[in-house]
Formats: sequence, structure tokens, C-alpha cells
Amino acid sequence: MSLKLNQLRAFAEIAECGSIHAASRALGLSQPAVTKALRDLEESLGNQVVIRGNQGITLTKAGEHLLSHTNLILRELLLAEESVKQCLGNEVGSVNIGLGASIACELMPEVICKFRQQYPKVNVKIQEGQLEAHIDQLRQGKLDFVINTLQSNLEYHEFTKHKLTEMPFKIIARKGHPKLKAKTLEELQECDWVMPTTRSSYLNTVYDILSQNGHGLKHAITCESYLSTLAIITRTDCIGLVSHAAIKHYTYSNLLEEIELETPLPWATYYLLCRKASPLTPIANYLAELFLYQARPLFKGVNPELQERCR
Repeated sequence: MSLKLNQLRAFAEIAECGSIHAASRALGLSQPAVTKALRDLEESLGNQVVIRGNQGITLTKAGEHLLSHTNLILRELLLAEESVKQCLGNEVGSVNIGLGASIACELMPEVICKFRQQYPKVNVKIQEGQLEAHIDQLRQGKLDFVINTLQSNLEYHEFTKHKLTEMPFKIIARKGHPKLKAKTLEELQECDWVMPTTRSSYLNTVYDILSQNGHGLKHAITCESYLSTLAIITRTDCIGLVSHAAIKHYTYSNLLEEIELETPLPWATYYLLCRKASPLTPIANYLAELFLYQARPLFKGVNPELQERCR
């Protein structure tokens, strides 16, 4: 078996675009050339990787396995090329990152401002969301690093983990909500909650606290957007768990009130995660360290060169 890069590029583009016709346009190649690359790939593997139908293509089981490796290989090649060019002084390339909403509104604006001053020609792609939405993309190399909350008892051994900062979270409700005087989580267990999909983030802390007492949350609405979550809470009797930073920055804050518990919730810890197997390019590393710099009042743990560049 001898796989070639042109075959992998064609396969990855077909999977991304959903058809050979669209992939040929994206690659700037003729349809016969893309079809031949796919056929040669399948002959090398001895297996079919895509199934062509009237509605486009679907991946076979073999194709699904191959795609995750293909994406990582192609991304690693791109990063290797960019890394070498950057080491030679060329300010080129791109950085793709995933951020939690609180980091996006609290730290990101100043970080990106400083980054653009240093690297105005570098493309930055930012995806906002929960860790669950980013972790597979980080594994596949589609994201260079991720900043989000992570339960302290969970380990992702394939990633390096740098503690970034801590933030308080608040339980919020609309003004005039009948549960505003509640003092314990148990008093809120029958409320409808608006929560994002989460299996590993700080939000599971609330589930854990309640489960210790044999209770649970009535998870009525799943919503991945902070802005939409706040909008729902202002117009309904749903309640939610939102970071203090997000409340401070979003305009809905004047329509909301905090439910102040007798025992405050623990603060959320944010970590910067990147893959152990693949070092960041110099420019991606600079952006990562800018976040670390911006999150800490002191320069502890930040290299001297970065200190000077950030001043």
C-alpha cells in the first residue's frame, strides 16, 4: 500500500464538500483528475472509502477511519511548512483556536488587538463554544489550541494543559422570578434550566453537587449560545449558570438577577489545551502566550521576550 498526498487531499476535499464535482472546484482540478485520485486511493487500500449516490457521497466505515488520519496528516504538513517559514522570519500562516464564551468576551478582544499589531497578515479563526465542541477538532489538528473549563478530575493525556485563570459563575434568573430568594441548589432542582451540552466542563460541578444529595437538575432547554441563553432567561422562568464575565459584557444583564446561594459555587478554572504530539508554530505559540499574559496580572510563567513584546 502506497498512499500519495494528492490522493489524500482529493479524499479530504470530497468528504468536506460532499461531492466530487464540488471537490474538483475547491481543488482547482478537473473532475476526472479527482475521480482518478480517489480510485487510486481505494485501489491502494483495497477498500471503498466513499459511496456515491444521488444526494452526494457518504463515507464507508473505512473512509471514516481514514478521514481522521488524513485531516491530521494534511494539517501537520501545513503546520510544518508554516513553522519553517515563520522561523525564517516570514509572518505568514493561520491560527485556529477554540474559546469558551467567557474567555471570548473577557480576554479575547485585548489579546487579538495585541496579536494583530504584531502579526497583521496572519489569519485567525476563532470558534466559540463548549469544550465538547472543540476537543475532536483539537485531536484532528483543525484547532491549534483550546481555552475552556475542564473538570479538575478529568485528564486528557494526549494534551498539554496550562492553567489560565479562574472565574466565578452565577445562577441567574429574570427579574421578578419566584425563586430569587432561594438559598440552596436543592430549592432550584424543580426549575427549568437552560444549559449547554456538557460532559467534561465546569458546568458538571452543579450536577455533581446535586447528585451528592440524591437530586438532579431538570434540564429543560439545551442551548450552546450564551447570548441565546440569556435571551431565553429574560423572557421565561428558566434559570441558568453563567459566568460573571459574560453577564458583565452582554447587554441582557440589566434584565437579570443573581440567585445568591448560602454556599457559593466553586470558581471555574480555565485551561489552555494543545496537542502533545504536535508543537505549536511560533506564531500560534505567541498567541497562546498572549492569552496567558492577559489572564495574569503578573508575568509569572511568561517568557521574557513575550513580556517585552506585550508591553
